[in-house]
Amino acid sequence: MARKKRDEIGQTEDLDLAPFMNLVIILIPLLLLSIVFMEVAIIQVQMPLGGSATTDSEEIDEEKLDLSITMSNSGFYISASGAILPPIEGCPTEGPTICVKDQGLDMETLLDEARQRMLAGNLEAGEDRMEQALLNYNFRELYNMLTGFKADFPDEEAVRLSADSDIPFALTVRVMDVSRFMLEEESYDDDEAFWAATFQTEMDYDEETGRDVERPVVLFGSPAFAVHQ
Repeated sequence: MARKKRDEIGQTEDLDLAPFMNLVIILIPLLLLSIVFMEVAIIQVQMPLGGSATTDSEEIDEEKLDLSITMSNSGFYISASGAILPPIEGCPTEGPTICVKDQGLDMETLLDEARQRMLAGNLEAGEDRMEQALLNYNFRELYNMLTGFKADFPDEEAVRLSADSDIPFALTVRVMDVSRFMLEEESYDDDEAFWAATFQTEMDYDEETGRDVERPVVLFGSPAFAVHQ
């Protein structure tokens, strides 16, 4: 009898997988149903051709500015109303809308030298190189063009900014500064007068203080960043 009990203790039984398989069979349809509810769909809407659409609200048919500034080593590409503007006078016909002042200056090399000197810890020399590169951009012509857009689209304040991958953030900051507020004049013919100009101001009601305060006149004060492709 003792030997029989030892044999029964050492004997193993097969694992019953039937309950687990039944559970898996039940879960599979539930998982498939949940995937259906997570589907993302896009609905494309187009205006009918050859006719007009009427709505209960007032029709909006005015042209959108859709202003965009793309920064590159050769200058600024300006896009408005869905089209890239042609180069201004004095710029190459195949180049940007507003080219750099000295087209013979190797901007890519200059900006790379500025980065390398800063990374090496020589901040003063790097900043000097960076400023030399930034001064070669024609911010005065950029401002003159932006004020022209503002005259045609006085309610627009949005502008999209994009840049090549090797463009320093310092250039983006300066473009934002130039495009944010109106200066004393709507256009400038001289760089010295442009950089010395102060902002136009206007009285605006401040809800926090409950009184009118003097604030700069906004040019394009709502920048948005886009990916340059």
